[in-house]
Amino acid sequence: MKVTSKSVDPRGPDAALDRVEAGVRTISRSLTQVRAHEHILKLAGVRVDRAGAALLIKLDRYDGGSPRVTELAERIGVDTPSVTRKVQQLESDGLVRRDPDPDDRRASRISLTRRGRDVVARVRRAHREILTRVFDDWDRGELSAFSDMIGRFAEGLEREMEPHGD
Repeated sequence: MKVTSKSVDPRGPDAALDRVEAGVRTISRSLTQVRAHEHILKLAGVRVDRAGAALLIKLDRYDGGSPRVTELAERIGVDTPSVTRKVQQLESDGLVRRDPDPDDRRASRISLTRRGRDVVARVRRAHREILTRVFDDWDRGELSAFSDMIGRFAEGLEREMEPHGD
């Protein structure tokens, strides 16, 4: 569907896009506030900082097995020395481990420990608990329609934000 003057919103397509833009800003602000992360970590009952929790979640979702620090840094969009320091901290906390890279003895692969996987599971449960409360007064049809639409929106946004080589 193209956004045109025939769109469903009687105020016009610009009004609808303005509301989408405002909603995205609110969502982004809500999800990136330090307070929000602290609230989730407190609800999860874990003692790890924001950067550590983000790295653990990225590791858990890493689809290529156990990454090297350089791969992890690239995926997160942070410089390698910062990720190295965070991995060292998480390793000393018993949340990740380093294993020798079979392809390069100078490098190591990073993976979650059992304790690290437990922390990720607890953080995910806290996220789900919050989402459950947010959608508490929505009926199943509304939630289903929203999940379909936000999925399409996220895919389109991701596609649009990828470098196009221009």
